[in-house]
Amino acid sequence: MRIHQLCARMEYGDAVSSHVLEIHKTLETWNYESRVFAGTRDEFGKSVAFPDTQYQEFINNRHDILIYHYSIYTPNIRLYQRSKNRKIFIYHNITPPEFFEPYDTGVAGLLRLGREIIKDLNICEVAAGDSEFNRKELIDSGFMPETTFVLPIFVNYHRLVEKAKGGAWNKAREDFRIIFVGRIVPNKRIEDLIRAFYYYRTCINPQSSLVIVGASWIERYDEELRWLVDSLGLSEAVHLTGRVSEERLASIYASSDLFLSMSEHEGFCVPLVESMAFGIPILAYSSTAVAETLGGAGVMFHEKIFPMIGEMIEIIREYPHLREKIISAEKQRLKHFSLESTRAKLKELIETITG
Repeated sequence: MRIHQLCARMEYGDAVSSHVLEIHKTLETWNYESRVFAGTRDEFGKSVAFPDTQYQEFINNRHDILIYHYSIYTPNIRLYQRSKNRKIFIYHNITPPEFFEPYDTGVAGLLRLGREIIKDLNICEVAAGDSEFNRKELIDSGFMPETTFVLPIFVNYHRLVEKAKGGAWNKAREDFRIIFVGRIVPNKRIEDLIRAFYYYRTCINPQSSLVIVGASWIERYDEELRWLVDSLGLSEAVHLTGRVSEERLASIYASSDLFLSMSEHEGFCVPLVESMAFGIPILAYSSTAVAETLGGAGVMFHEKIFPMIGEMIEIIREYPHLREKIISAEKQRLKHFSLESTRAKLKELIETITG
């Protein structure tokens, strides 16, 4: 049996792209004939996915299965709508456009359109969100509850932990290192991350640093962040690495002391799972799917009071027994996102169509 996957883009380091490829590998181990098609592809994407136009060869086959990944408006929505394959619709959430309006009205327009037409994409046998938060958005858009499921994102954290061995960033240092991993976009509220760190470094622990890892592509937002770092005198303490290799990401995780998130919109948040795998205490603003992904692990706050956040960071740093208790809870939660667990959910999803 053939199972095709169709997505907006396929690029190195992207969570949805990694999810698609893990599904592809799993399908092949189950002896399905599997192909991946994408609307846009970077050099890495060209090595693992076909252009979406080539999917048309299979579009009229009623025996094939199409898994369609929806994360932003893209013209290949029309391929999904025309397809006569049996369909699985996977919703990765679309960031509300209000976050992007002050910085890029073009992106904001695509996000708005993408959210508006979700109701028109309910033409599948089954649909899944990669969190309960996303599944509820599908139901709110008209998808029937009984045909919706949750399929968590595949997170191959074992591979990442393995890559950390012998990494270039070691723990033989004096500073307390805070980390954030994610795209440098407005909904992640990187400015709040920097302000919270400013309080912590200035008023509590001058021997501290902040490492922010992730691709940036909105120039106006990047300029705002650079201005903020410079105006607060943090240029020696705040490091924006941009996109990094898996090896460097792993070594950064391995050498970090705390993961801090101020994000206000997440459909899942893969770095939370990766931080659990590296035994890093997590301190996160409770919004959208963050609480669900943590599942009672980590430490959450509901108001962005920077002095309070700074004091919470210091309590976690100062009390090893508390730190170990947080890490222990995260290790327990990590089991929920094992590859075996996610594969079992994928199998269930496919079997609802194949019987």
